[in-house]
Amino acid sequence: MLAAYFVADGLDAVRAPEAHVARFRKVQPLLERAGVPPVLSSDATMLARASGAVSAIAGLCLATGRKPRTAALTLAVLNIPVTVVNNPFWEADGEERKERLKGMMRGLGLGGGLLLAAADRDGKPSLGWRYHNFLEHRADLRDTKSTLKDRYASA
Repeated sequence: MLAAYFVADGLDAVRAPEAHVARFRKVQPLLERAGVPPVLSSDATMLARASGAVSAIAGLCLATGRKPRTAALTLAVLNIPVTVVNNPFWEADGEERKERLKGMMRGLGLGGGLLLAAADRDGKPSLGWRYHNFLEHRADLRDTKSTLKDRYASA
């Protein structure tokens, strides 16, 4: 269910990028002041379509369970600029500002859910934990072997 929004929005950006480009153009001066290179914004239509395609593919991967952690992390990283572009609350006043702030919070909430999905190991411990556990078991086996060897050597 988390992936559905990203699949739908990504497909919309690929098929009809005009609305996405218009929102991007509104925040483009801010991005340039922030130091984003103009190369990224030179072809906003292609940028919207590429970002939409990545979003749709990663969303489908997350929904179908194919590399779900990688897909969720990709969507989380992609969600940051999309949320900022879609909700420029600093440009609005009054009721519109409240709506854009709500959209920003919604985007942050989705990002948090994606980060949780990216961290989910599906019940499997991390590689680091497994390695340390392996070393502990090896040390326990070595101690047990030594204890048994001493016991039978003295008998």
